[in-house]
Amino acid sequence: MKKNTTILLGLICFAFSSMSAQSNWHIGKFKVKKIDFSLGYETDYINSMDYGFFVDQMDAVQQAKLAELNFADSEFYSGICENPSINVGLTLVHPAVRSLEWRNSIAYKPNRVDAISYYNNSDYDGAYINLSGRHAEFTIESAAIFKLSLLNLLNLYGGIGTNMGITNNNTTCVFTSFDLTADDISFRNTAEVEGNVPSGAYGSGDGYNDCFQTGSQFNQRAFLQVGAGLVFFKRIELGLDIKYGVGYRADFGHSVDGTQLVSTNLNLRYILK
Repeated sequence: MKKNTTILLGLICFAFSSMSAQSNWHIGKFKVKKIDFSLGYETDYINSMDYGFFVDQMDAVQQAKLAELNFADSEFYSGICENPSINVGLTLVHPAVRSLEWRNSIAYKPNRVDAISYYNNSDYDGAYINLSGRHAEFTIESAAIFKLSLLNLLNLYGGIGTNMGITNNNTTCVFTSFDLTADDISFRNTAEVEGNVPSGAYGSGDGYNDCFQTGSQFNQRAFLQVGAGLVFFKRIELGLDIKYGVGYRADFGHSVDGTQLVSTNLNLRYILK
């Protein structure tokens, strides 16, 4: 195992040294100009993310039981959609349009979180329900970016792009201050995850807490992008990119919901000769 790892690292180092030594490494008619790495944080907010967004994944019987809880829109307490990301890719340039960069990348979003909470104070101690989903998303992305270079030290960027990604092995958790049985919130085509959420007392009752495996989802987004980068030693570029866009999330077998994207990425790019 250690020998294989050493060989793999050696091949990677050889590939990078070979690429940096070449002045004309091409993919088709495009020249590979940069090797990209970035860390990002984004909110991919679901337009219709409410109580129903989560319970829509349940069968009709369970939906009816939960609907009787009567959490209204006015009792909405909080909601989040947070996605950290790790991105690697290549920047391509066509000789005929050197100011236009074609960026292509793959991204891994290891802990995407959607969550929402409702609170009703009609009882003495009040009642609440929190529903949250955790996912890991794999994404491919492509963007056309115009570059304005100032003194070969500062690059300004602007353009458009799109990405698409898929998640599987999703987990959805339910926390309540009131009593429910496992049958009340079982999912139609899922297996229950055992033991990862302890039960406990919430509010005036014993409460109900549990997590479930849910189905796969497909995401697609289109966005505007602006950014800037500082160039060091003519080979290293450190930069910041900001994206704003819209898209949709399709939950296979259930709903399709619109999304709004706001993303910030810190990036490191190696500029080839």
